[in-house]
Amino acid sequence: PFSAQTCPLVRPHTRTPMMRCWLLAIAGTARAALAAAALAHEDVVYLTAPRSQHRVTAQSDGGVHAKWKHQGSWQRFALERREGPGQLRSGDVVLFRAWTGKRLTVQGTDVHAKWSHEGSWQSFVLEVKGGEVGDAVAPGSTIFLKAHTGKRVDADAPDSPGMVQARWSHQGGWQELVLERHSVLPRCADLTAEQIPDLLTVTAVPLPATISAACGGSGVKTSCRHGFYAASPQSDSHALLYNDAEGRAMVVLFDGEDAVAQSKEIGTEEVRGLQFDPSARHLVALVSGGTGIQNSPSYFVKVHVPSLAIVWRKPVESPVVGMEKWTPDNSDAIAVSEERYVLHSAGLCREGKWCAGHQGDLFQALNATTGEWLDSEGKDWRVSHSCKQMVGYNPRSDAFLVANAGDACPKALQYTAFSRGAHLSMSARFDTWGDAGGRQGVTQGAIEAELDGEGFATVFSFGPEVGEPDRLYFATLFANATFAAAPREVLLGSSSTQLGGNLAPLGAGRWLVAYTE
Repeated sequence: PFSAQTCPLVRPHTRTPMMRCWLLAIAGTARAALAAAALAHEDVVYLTAPRSQHRVTAQSDGGVHAKWKHQGSWQRFALERREGPGQLRSGDVVLFRAWTGKRLTVQGTDVHAKWSHEGSWQSFVLEVKGGEVGDAVAPGSTIFLKAHTGKRVDADAPDSPGMVQARWSHQGGWQELVLERHSVLPRCADLTAEQIPDLLTVTAVPLPATISAACGGSGVKTSCRHGFYAASPQSDSHALLYNDAEGRAMVVLFDGEDAVAQSKEIGTEEVRGLQFDPSARHLVALVSGGTGIQNSPSYFVKVHVPSLAIVWRKPVESPVVGMEKWTPDNSDAIAVSEERYVLHSAGLCREGKWCAGHQGDLFQALNATTGEWLDSEGKDWRVSHSCKQMVGYNPRSDAFLVANAGDACPKALQYTAFSRGAHLSMSARFDTWGDAGGRQGVTQGAIEAELDGEGFATVFSFGPEVGEPDRLYFATLFANATFAAAPREVLLGSSSTQLGGNLAPLGAGRWLVAYTE
């Protein structure tokens, strides 16, 4: 789990003792030092009274004080820009979400964190001392927070030690706060390739039930993957979705110390994907009735974090393409935003349709709150004989990047963008080969969003000729699905089989890629 500011532990998606796994940091376009250093939406920060170095603290009962110098979870706040993703600037309206999920609130002159509301009482105008409106806000800046009442917050003032209030409109010493970025380790973007291995750890965690070892074959399946991992920079928790030896689909939630916090069965289907939503308050799982099995639908399952209670479970629906038949287990991809969850996969065209008996892809979106399918946003049959599908989401641009690799029509890996319910035309293209029978150049792959930009990176395995080993390719794209840097082979002779989808953003245009040698 990475954030743009810190470099916590890297936990690999899969662990295979027969492979040697290596990590490669790829340098990208450099960004201005100020942009790299500036605070941004969803950064985790401390609010420090400079006189005493006491920090604003949110207690479990909603009380707020500034009695301690601690830098623990009670002192950390997720800084939210009212306008959403982007760099923090003086004059922005902001909210502060505590570790409890509640937000700092001004009620009269009192400041508390009892409610999760996102209204005017939770809103503050952030003003940089001595700065101009629109100036980027760097960590360590001295700021004032103006509440909806027009009063500014003061913390640990001499006349009320330890208290946090909003009493006066002054911009004096009592109202000054220092905005500190929470950083337990150097930013990943600042590390050298030589330093990164020293920060990597691998932890063996016993699972509640043995993972499945079964491996069937159908269609163009090239892997037998029974586990999917998910993490979020918004939470210390991380999770695993896997099939156990009995065939059950199990979700396991781990705490920040890698201990099992919760475990739950969510079905008996084959596992296909797992992601946290952007707030890390829910996990979204995709499970399938089975590769090559007719009339056995797939499901989206939304579960609450940390209880793992199922919020809803919805079957995948499509008027044209059936998810129930000829769906390889490495071809499904999901991406998650706060408003919609999307699926990109492939299946056999239903009987009675113009495409009956042929295979193509489907892209479907559903409402994140209700689980209802958004029919107007779905799109089937973008590529005939689509053998590999990928999708990623970037909250900064509110865009999904979608990719198809086909073996016939066309014989290419193609990228398109989907934003705010509208499909954009296909843009980037990488020509491959195919035999119209399930064999083609691109197999494994993934799309990930930039941490501190609006674009994406993609990694995929490509075998230039039949019988030749796969090679690992890497590219970056803008939010409109055009290449920022065209696909290039990462290392001559490198293979991406099994691990071709392991890609992690470090920030500042740098990425970690896992591959096999």
